[in-house]
Amino acid sequence: MGTATLSSKGQLVIPSELRNALHLQPGDKLLFSLENGKLVMERAESPKAQLITDRAGRKVLKAASEAPAMTSEAVKAILAEFP
Repeated sequence: MGTATLSSKGQLVIPSELRNALHLQPGDKLLFSLENGKLVMERAESPKAQLITDRAGRKVLKAASEAPAMTSEAVKAILAEFP
């Protein structure tokens, strides 16, 4: 868990380990809400597909949350387009 200090202007710097874990980039929009006395932060917009590192250290493409489910038929159709 990271800590931050509120500035006189009401600004916070999100600790880098949390920014990295959420793949936040400059310009990302965030939503804030209160839940049971806790401040909750989440993305305002769904991110695009991102290249991330999985637990085994491999690079994998993570689809956006609104992307349709990938079925074996959809994969076959995509691969059929390649020579």
